[in-house]
Amino acid sequence: MGNVAVGLSQGDFSVIMKLLNENLTEGQPPPGVVSKPGADSPEVKEQPVKKGTASSVSAAQGETKAITAPKIPATTDQSGSKLKFGFKLDSVSASLFSGDTEMTKEVCEHDRAKCLGKFELAGFLVEGEMMNDNSMKVKVILKDTSLEDMRPPKQNGITSTIERSPWSRMIQRSKSGSHSGSASPNMIDVSFIQAKNQDKNVDVKINSIHVCVCTEFLMSIADFFVKGMPPAPKEPPQLPSAKKGVKKAPVKEKPKLAPPPESEMSITVSLGRPDIILIEDPSSYDSNAIILETEMMFKMRVTPDATTMGGSIKDLQLYSCVFNKRDSTKTQILPPCEINLHSNAPYGQGQHMDIQMTDMILSISPATIRTLTAISSGLAPAQETEEGSKSSAVPDNLWAVKTLAETNFWFLNFTVPEAEDAAAVELEASGEQPVEEEEVTHGEQLLLAAPVIVVKLEGGIGKRTVPLLIVETGFQGEVRDWSSELHVESTVNLEVAYYNEALAVWEPVLEPVHENNKRHKWEIAMQVAQNNDVLLIDEDDVDLPIQPPKMSITVKSEDILNTTITKTCLDVLSNLGKAFNDAYNLVEPTVKPGEVMSPYLIQNDTGLDLTIKLDNEFETEDTLETSELVNGTVNGQNGMPPQADSGRVHLPAGKALPVFGRRHNALVRKASIIKATQEGDEKKILFQIDQFGVTREVTINRAEKKLFEINKKTEYPAGDKWAVLVSVEASYGRKTISLRSLVQVHNHMSQAVEVFYKKGEKDLVSVGRADPGKSLPLPLPALYTYTSEIYFKPVSDRYGICTNGVNWRTASESGLFPLTCATKDGHASFYMNVNPTPEKVLFEDSSEMNRECLTLNLHPTVILHNLLPFSLSCLLETKIDGGSQDATEEVHLDRGENYALYNASVNKSSMEFKMKYRGLQWTGRRQIQADVPELSIWTFEATNEKGEKKHLDLGLHNKQGSGTLDISLYSPYWMINKTGMPLAYRGNDAEVTLEHPADYKDIVLFSFKAKSLFSKKKDNKEKNGKGTVSEKKTKVKEMKQAGKASLKIRDSEWSDKFSLDVVGSSGTVQCKTKTGSYECGVRIDMTSSGLSKIVTFTPFYMLVNTTETTVSCKEPVDSALWLDVAPGECLPFWPQQTGKEMKLKAKVKLSDEETGPFLINTAHTTLLKLDNEYGGLDVECHVSESAMVTTIGPYKHGCASVLLVNQAENLSISFSQSGVGKTHSLGGKQAVLYTWEDALGKRELVWSCGEKKDERNDLTKDGCGDVFYLPDCKLFWVSFLDGPQRVLLFTEDMAVVGLVQKEVEYTFERIDQEINLSLRGVGLSLVNNINQTEVAFMGITSSGIIWEEKKKRYKALNLKTLVILEAAYQKYLIELAAGKSPSSRVTLENKMEVDFEEMQMYKPHKRGIRRSFVEGVWVQYKTSPHQLQLHAKINRLQFDNQLAGAVFPTVLSPLPPPKSVAADSVPKPFTEVSLMLSKHEHSHMTQIKYFKVLIQEMALKVDQGFLNAIISLFSADVPISREQETKQFEEDWKQTNLPLVEIVGVSLSHGKKNFYDHLHFSPIKVHLSFSLQGGGEDGDKPTAIQANVLNVFLQSVGVVLTDVQDVVFKLGYFERNHSFYNNSQLSSEMTSHYVGQAIKQMYVLVLGLDVLGNPFGLLRGLTEGVGDLFYEPYQGAIQGPEEFAEGLALGVRSLFGHAVGGAAGAASRITGTLGKGIAVLTFDDDYQKKRRQQLNKRPANAREGFARGGKGLIMGVFDGVTGIVRKPMEGAKQEGVGGFFKGMGKGLVGVVTRPTSGVIDFASTSLDGIKRIVDLSDEIRRLRPPRRFHKDLIIRPYIHTEAEGYAILQETEKGRYVDDDYVAHAVVTKDGKNVLVVTDKRIVFASKGELLGQWNCEFTYTWVDLKEPPRVISKGIEVVLKDKEKKKFLFGGSSSKKEIHITDKKTAEWIVEKIHEQMERGR
Repeated sequence: MGNVAVGLSQGDFSVIMKLLNENLTEGQPPPGVVSKPGADSPEVKEQPVKKGTASSVSAAQGETKAITAPKIPATTDQSGSKLKFGFKLDSVSASLFSGDTEMTKEVCEHDRAKCLGKFELAGFLVEGEMMNDNSMKVKVILKDTSLEDMRPPKQNGITSTIERSPWSRMIQRSKSGSHSGSASPNMIDVSFIQAKNQDKNVDVKINSIHVCVCTEFLMSIADFFVKGMPPAPKEPPQLPSAKKGVKKAPVKEKPKLAPPPESEMSITVSLGRPDIILIEDPSSYDSNAIILETEMMFKMRVTPDATTMGGSIKDLQLYSCVFNKRDSTKTQILPPCEINLHSNAPYGQGQHMDIQMTDMILSISPATIRTLTAISSGLAPAQETEEGSKSSAVPDNLWAVKTLAETNFWFLNFTVPEAEDAAAVELEASGEQPVEEEEVTHGEQLLLAAPVIVVKLEGGIGKRTVPLLIVETGFQGEVRDWSSELHVESTVNLEVAYYNEALAVWEPVLEPVHENNKRHKWEIAMQVAQNNDVLLIDEDDVDLPIQPPKMSITVKSEDILNTTITKTCLDVLSNLGKAFNDAYNLVEPTVKPGEVMSPYLIQNDTGLDLTIKLDNEFETEDTLETSELVNGTVNGQNGMPPQADSGRVHLPAGKALPVFGRRHNALVRKASIIKATQEGDEKKILFQIDQFGVTREVTINRAEKKLFEINKKTEYPAGDKWAVLVSVEASYGRKTISLRSLVQVHNHMSQAVEVFYKKGEKDLVSVGRADPGKSLPLPLPALYTYTSEIYFKPVSDRYGICTNGVNWRTASESGLFPLTCATKDGHASFYMNVNPTPEKVLFEDSSEMNRECLTLNLHPTVILHNLLPFSLSCLLETKIDGGSQDATEEVHLDRGENYALYNASVNKSSMEFKMKYRGLQWTGRRQIQADVPELSIWTFEATNEKGEKKHLDLGLHNKQGSGTLDISLYSPYWMINKTGMPLAYRGNDAEVTLEHPADYKDIVLFSFKAKSLFSKKKDNKEKNGKGTVSEKKTKVKEMKQAGKASLKIRDSEWSDKFSLDVVGSSGTVQCKTKTGSYECGVRIDMTSSGLSKIVTFTPFYMLVNTTETTVSCKEPVDSALWLDVAPGECLPFWPQQTGKEMKLKAKVKLSDEETGPFLINTAHTTLLKLDNEYGGLDVECHVSESAMVTTIGPYKHGCASVLLVNQAENLSISFSQSGVGKTHSLGGKQAVLYTWEDALGKRELVWSCGEKKDERNDLTKDGCGDVFYLPDCKLFWVSFLDGPQRVLLFTEDMAVVGLVQKEVEYTFERIDQEINLSLRGVGLSLVNNINQTEVAFMGITSSGIIWEEKKKRYKALNLKTLVILEAAYQKYLIELAAGKSPSSRVTLENKMEVDFEEMQMYKPHKRGIRRSFVEGVWVQYKTSPHQLQLHAKINRLQFDNQLAGAVFPTVLSPLPPPKSVAADSVPKPFTEVSLMLSKHEHSHMTQIKYFKVLIQEMALKVDQGFLNAIISLFSADVPISREQETKQFEEDWKQTNLPLVEIVGVSLSHGKKNFYDHLHFSPIKVHLSFSLQGGGEDGDKPTAIQANVLNVFLQSVGVVLTDVQDVVFKLGYFERNHSFYNNSQLSSEMTSHYVGQAIKQMYVLVLGLDVLGNPFGLLRGLTEGVGDLFYEPYQGAIQGPEEFAEGLALGVRSLFGHAVGGAAGAASRITGTLGKGIAVLTFDDDYQKKRRQQLNKRPANAREGFARGGKGLIMGVFDGVTGIVRKPMEGAKQEGVGGFFKGMGKGLVGVVTRPTSGVIDFASTSLDGIKRIVDLSDEIRRLRPPRRFHKDLIIRPYIHTEAEGYAILQETEKGRYVDDDYVAHAVVTKDGKNVLVVTDKRIVFASKGELLGQWNCEFTYTWVDLKEPPRVISKGIEVVLKDKEKKKFLFGGSSSKKEIHITDKKTAEWIVEKIHEQMERGR
């Protein structure tokens, strides 16, 4: 045949499909109608089949075969040809057109412009030959296939139709031919050969396929077919009974085995390398694309014995590129990998398959994500417009009684099952399955292994990306019996690391597991089991057995999941998140993918020409000219530049050289990525300063700064060597190596500055300019001058160079340096501050940070911040030096804006502010001063129209930053009136009131008068003179505490005073009037600066209208008027009524019908009936602590109180609301909607029927029941939810009740899938790797041993029983181990009888028992078609403070219950969550049956040092920029302009609501302790809070934080029953419930603190004790006489414990606070620090407590006396002569205060000891010692033994060996009190003090002291010392040997090996 072309429009396709559909469905019954075999439909009987025919054979074999042709008699020539055939088709094509075909003429032509695409098969050929012996050969060839995009032209694109490019074809033959070598001219070759013995061979070759996937085109093709299909006929709703098991399922028969094949068949399929391209933008050649390349091979052989299969996917790889620059822009996503398959299935048995994968490494960068997102965006369907936004119309006759025939309730459409099927329904109702014959398992098996899968998440710019996060995992799995009972077992191992660019290493995120000195990846195992068994239910069984789930998945890990998050890791994750988020949202990247960034850039900033010599690891660009040595962004190939001479490159001053590392093609596999990179990748460069001929070698492997001295010396100071600083910085995979001098200038101003140095005695030479926000390195010649001075000048013609220079050599000692640049034209001078910051750097190749480099930071002197909510102008006046007149400068500042005053000089300039506020012009004048309090008052004045002077007090915040004085003008309080009423405020000064009119929408500024908030004396001081700063500050603080205001609403009296400072809380204020009172809500928030509080007054009652018409409301009193509320509006409502019940009536404005009265001060939801087209109004009243909001909405389906349905035939039911006289009647087969007639009355429905009267139902919960309306006639009722609508159904048919209940209650439905997740434990370590400290460790740990008994499921036994059982079991095990044969059946002391062999309990009940433990995290998730269950437990959570010198080592931990309670209770997890929800088939509403969260009591102990460490870990190092500050202020200001609706937080849109049957969140009880001290080196001084906002807030309120001990927060539980909520409603109610309580308790408890310890401890202890005595005997009495007495004894002991402990505890806290106060008096940081460390180590026992107290007393006296000598010497060493006298003072004060402090500490520690003896609860200790840190700053995986040894070394001799690097340690004695520690310099033998528990050094030897390396002897280790060491042993004779006894030989060998290694290194 020639060419066949088909043109098909969408209309044509639709017609064809419609015709086909109609023809095929003709004669079939409509869907949903099930025909039953019966009289109407005769059964089709099977026809008898004659034997011998073809059909009988197929029936017998169970398979169909083609009817064979009649046999031809055989000829003599067997191999002759019997049949030859051939078929050829040149091409067949189909073109698809959008739209319809116009039938206007006989032959219609399609419009080419509407053509979508064309599919063509070209060169189709079939030829074959059949021989006489039935052998056969067939060949099928397809030359080419193409799918072409024929849509209208897109210019210059891949799919352009003008110049038809190869890319417009989605599918075609690849022009390059097959990559495999043998190029085939055909796309598909199929050959089929059949031998005479019927063996068959099929060979399929697919070659040269090119597939270019354009998703947009494919979607338009798919759209063509989808829209062309005829619409499916609507099916009637399926009856549930049809779905359910009404018919009996047939019993399954065993499948019969098919006979084995008689001949062999082999199939081979090969796919040559196809081009599969995903294209982002088909209209552009420069589009990004993702290309897949692979080669596939599949072989299958079927023999009579077995079927074998083998396949492979080779060279599977994925890369991204720019479409038309594929080779140059290639970026690998997946490097080549292989997947192999082997399978073997012997006849009659299951398949055995094996799939193996080679290492897969997947690199995912933002660019890849961006391309994939752009590609997939073509797949996303167009978003449909939201339906349902408009409320549905109210049905006609809403409240009328309807007959059931008019309705279509799903619950009445059940078909009642026939009698014979009742058994099946019963079976279905019980959740059983029909009985099946046992299935035969064939032993199928699949083994799957992927040993290494690496996923790299990359970040970066363009082609230069760095892997930032790496996930390395391996997978092994086995799948069995998938055709019968599926079973899967698999294990996954996992390691996650992030890339620390500064150190060029991978650091752990998910740590490997360290066990028995070996390390392996974290492992998790998964098991999947399919369960087809069904429990048969015994009718006599009382308990309904629970059916096993159909499939259970168990995910379990025995390893603890330890993660480490460092500060750098947080940055990496946030950068990665931002990059991927931008890519996903298709944000344009800054650098185009084609650009190449060099990984290394060498920058010469020395000011001298250099020659660089590179080692062999580098390559540079060959197209580089000297002029191009600038910014390092170049294009070109590899190789050295032309000017390179044997690897040397000349680098002129100020230029940069881009350099590439040599490419290593081979992928090096290591056991662990983390380990591999921590071994290092070093590169070296040599730099030579041409002028001096100096050469230095630099090693580059991490970001660091190194200082190299060169042999050039300065003339003055004589002999000072010049130095070059080599600074390596890493960013996004590029290391910049800067060679510069020691000093650089950084400009923090918005004004560029030029920098000069003095050459000779007078000449000033310019170095260059420092642009705003940039750094300028100073050249070497500029530093090493005669004066060493640097000069500055603003880049402006107006100003000259500053008069005095900065000497960089002495700058770091002199501190802040003010500079003045005089003006040339009589203007004010330019002022700036230079703040020198030194930084420690490495000296050459040593590892010691013992040199310094310097940054000169340039800052403006003053920055002015306008923190007022309106703009103002500032006139700056500065005295000109030597002149009499002032220079002025005017500045205009918008609200929230800040401005640098470059012409302001501190103590010389003054400011005059002018602003317009409330119609008046206000002015204030002030001098800029540095030594004023941080917060001071500034009074502004204005004159009103009457000429009266008005005053306005504002606040001024002065903050001296790092070089700048920040001055902020603010108002302490912003008052916002949203009440719609005139308000007035007054502070403590009763005479001054501030009016706030109702119509004034702006902010009113309020402040307390000077005498209450600020000190008046201080103002005088400011005028008189300087005074001392501390004096002024204390005055201000003293006067700051009173801050209470009163409120007046309209003509009311003044309210009681209330605080305006309780930020974050809300409440109400009442103002009494003559007739009643006004009430309004107050909410207090804080601005982002922390200086102003926003006080918002809202009406207490508010009305919100969410209907689409205006609603009118009115109070039911005579004088009231109708109040109109427009749609979407929220109005204040001020009621006239007084009393407990506030009532309201409502109506739609356009109608006259009113609703009944309803309450607006009690929470409720009620539908109020209206007999008009509106149906009713849905009223919801929401009550919070500061408002009562009544929302009036339209009628919606489900908001009526109940739908009553009477299905009984001839029975009428009368009903009414309880307490309402009017009764209604509902006849048989009728239904009616009903809502409460009296919204104020009792909400209970009373119904009667026949003889049964006054049945009551409150309609809140589901239920069912029955009543006899006649002596022998029963009526059933059932209450359930149909969607949101409550239905009460009456019926005489029990089957209906059963089926409705089945639909509603799915409790016993069989679970489809159960997932169990259990983790042994979880650990999270927070590390600040910048300053090398572990801040915190959070651990979730598993429990100890527990015993469980099995009732229905295993439940834990109580603690007392558990202890007895475990003791007996251990005794049994010991006897077994000793070779005895003890009886396994034992009677225990609590009369329990158990058998340990059978694990059975016989008394008091016969039950199974087991010994177990609770996992750290356990989650169970179950699903079935109609329900979801979630049960989760966190066993124990502890959060530790890992900082050295922590006041509280444990921050958060659960508090165990008192022992008396614990003994009789089951151990409980810290947190438990239980959730069960059901989904209904007939509605989208979710019903939460049960949701409970339980959290145990906990202790929260925080110290200031810990808070600061957490803040510095999570906060960015860069301070908030001035632009951000303005943005934040703008956000604050926007919050004040929110409409009332948003302030109240009422959602106008009705989200999807869920029904909560029972929701309960437990109360939260927290014991809070807080200390102002904290870790770090600052001794015992209270640590400043690092959060500025918090500091400012505390200061402005005047609260002085003090230590808090054991203050109890009790937050009440949150419970909701039988209510509707949407998610946002519920979460906001819950948050406000807990947060509101917490904030209020925080203020009350913090303000009610007692400075001297916590005297409440005494009372609390005593009440607990008395409580124990009162309850325990009662609990014990149930258990018989012995235990009664025991209970009494325990009670007495407990009372003694709590009473003595309580008294001792309180006394200890009181004396503790006194001791601390006196210690602060000594002014000696060391003493305070030591004292704190001593007290923080809790004594291990009473003896140690008393001893340590005694030592403190003696040490106090000793330190006091020796301090007189020691302190002046120390002071002189540190601070010279001044220090000597300072030390003298300290020493003298110490003589008195130190012994006193020691006495008080003795009392405190001794009392602590008493408390420890009687304390019944175990002390909570840190979960693990803090992490060990290494000298190279790399964070390595945590090793517990290392951390222990490191901690001992840190503590030995109070930290004497802190500078040593820990290597190893060995515990010498069993009690762990003697330890041998090996460091890089010495061995230390440390022992723990008996009394005080501190680590002392018994002896220590450095490597120099040892004569030879130690050796292992029988007793342990022998150390041989050099002869000079002999004399040190007073009692040891002259022996020079030392023996260290270590019993374990392996330990001794290991420690000796470590010592040998270190001695070798030391040499």
